[in-house]
Amino acid sequence: MDLTIHGARIHYERAGAGLPVVFLHAAVADLRMWQPQVAAFAKAFDVTRPDARGFGKSELPSTRWSPVADLLGLMDELGLKPVHLIGCSMGARIAIDFALEHGERISKLVLIGPGIGGANFGERYPELGADVDAAEKAGDMAAVNRAEMRMWLDGQRPEGYVKQPLRDLFLDMNGGNFDSDFDSAPEEAIDPPAVERLHEITAPTLVVVGDADLPPVLDAVELLMEKVPQARKAVIHDAAHLPNLEHPEEFNRVVLDFLLAG
Repeated sequence: MDLTIHGARIHYERAGAGLPVVFLHAAVADLRMWQPQVAAFAKAFDVTRPDARGFGKSELPSTRWSPVADLLGLMDELGLKPVHLIGCSMGARIAIDFALEHGERISKLVLIGPGIGGANFGERYPELGADVDAAEKAGDMAAVNRAEMRMWLDGQRPEGYVKQPLRDLFLDMNGGNFDSDFDSAPEEAIDPPAVERLHEITAPTLVVVGDADLPPVLDAVELLMEKVPQARKAVIHDAAHLPNLEHPEEFNRVVLDFLLAG
């Protein structure tokens, strides 16, 4: 399904009925990363999965744009209020920004392997992106895709640890986003940035992290646990940046228990 929001197409998929839940995907993925969640969550909730702009089947606009404004526009068009908001990595960064700007539109917040606006924990670990940087300099996008898969799918475990079909899914999702010209349509960030405002989040918050995720993500999790007033943490063992794909049954149980609790 598609909607035109702020002059450009947003693609989304929707299933189920009940209190709305919106899933926001990672920057190495598209809405397909949530496929193992759809059937389980749709039994109790109205599940919406959008492709972020420039990802999957959603268009980039011709000018600057705001992920927060886009999400608000999508929710308004679909009549979703209030929602449980679930985001992974980039999607978690957007979810945090939305919670700070429109907290009244959120019931509960679930943040998986979270990014945080205004924070760059990766600067502490420059060696992590060395293979990606080398492949980009060589102009070898297939190598970039493989290097990003090693980082984000395998995480701190040996290369090739995660088996098929997840490897092919990762390469297809991540590689499908390489043609988007994000420089021509920059994002508008919230001001002040989220890293300075985490204490303002009022929604009950669950932070989910794979214990094999990369150190910058683990640092972000610790900051959230320190600053967000109602945060609790769930660790998915033997998982990296996409625990919902590696261990979908455990992920679904943990998150549904949180959402369904009184």
